[in-house]
Amino acid sequence: MYALLLIFVAMFLAAGCKEENITQIISPQDWQPPVVTWLSPPDADVRGTVGLDVSVEDSSQVTEVRLYLDGREQDTVFASPYRFQLLTDSLPDGVHLCEARAWDQYENLGISPVLRVNVANSIAQGPQVLWVPDDYPLIQAAINAAQDFDTIRVRDGTYYETLNTFGKGLWIESEYGPLRCEINAVGASNVFYFPASRELCTIRGFQLVGAAWILLGLDDGSRVCLFNNITWSDTADGLLITGSGGGLIQNNLFSGCLHGLQFGYFWGFFYNNIVQNVQDYALWNAALSRNPLVYGYNLLWNNGFDYNDRFAPGVGDVHADPQLDLQNGRLLPGSPAIDAGEPTILDHDSSRSDIGPFGGPFAY
Repeated sequence: MYALLLIFVAMFLAAGCKEENITQIISPQDWQPPVVTWLSPPDADVRGTVGLDVSVEDSSQVTEVRLYLDGREQDTVFASPYRFQLLTDSLPDGVHLCEARAWDQYENLGISPVLRVNVANSIAQGPQVLWVPDDYPLIQAAINAAQDFDTIRVRDGTYYETLNTFGKGLWIESEYGPLRCEINAVGASNVFYFPASRELCTIRGFQLVGAAWILLGLDDGSRVCLFNNITWSDTADGLLITGSGGGLIQNNLFSGCLHGLQFGYFWGFFYNNIVQNVQDYALWNAALSRNPLVYGYNLLWNNGFDYNDRFAPGVGDVHADPQLDLQNGRLLPGSPAIDAGEPTILDHDSSRSDIGPFGGPFAY
């Protein structure tokens, strides 16, 4: 009887299950959860504002990443880089537990290991010098750990990062200047993003490249100093854009891009800079009323337009080829930028400052 049943089943399958009647069912979904890891765990003791970077790996699109502190949701990020700002000032001293959770497009949930953060705001600490990569492998990791008035000093090399200062008042500088230390954003929106801050944040001596949108983004309320940097791109939309903020931009080279430097209502100074090879306007006044920016003694060369109609030419501005020798870090003999800077700003030899990234008191 059992043998007859097997023969009947075989005959039924042979008659009815032709190849064209077979339907293959393949699930469109990815059932694997995202893998979530901490990129830059803070120090054992933290204080003030702390940056937390998270890496999320998944074969499908990641839709959101959330930060939890002591079991309560704190913040949500929807696109890479997955970077969170943890404000510890309102937290009691002691250990707090951080966790990151990531969802992909199929609602798979990945959870990071628990990160223990020891808040120690009551413990006094003076300004520190943080070395990259000696103390921290990445510049952002050093920023995350640093507090107001700390110095971050970066050794030679190329650092593939997009950086957020979290509104901290830091001095961030390369060890030997912009020809030996590069920060490449690798297609991210900005190389540096500066949120609102109470203290000045200074960037000195870097080559800044690789952003897809604006290389330097200064938000409303930011306070920023830029000294002796080389900022350039052939593909980004703009070199620098400011909101309503302030600071000092001095002795830099800005080169390339569709748009140059757009200034909102900016309380500050713009001296001794070279702006060249911009396709559209090199300097754009975006303030709705009179812009308090004080500017002059800059060199503008080979731009579509040097100023928009709300920017009058600056006192002492030069319009000529700067004759830069970028390979050797100098101006060629006879350069119109030599001794042409703002008269009260001096070079190391006490002569009138040169225009560009190799002049001024903070030159290398």
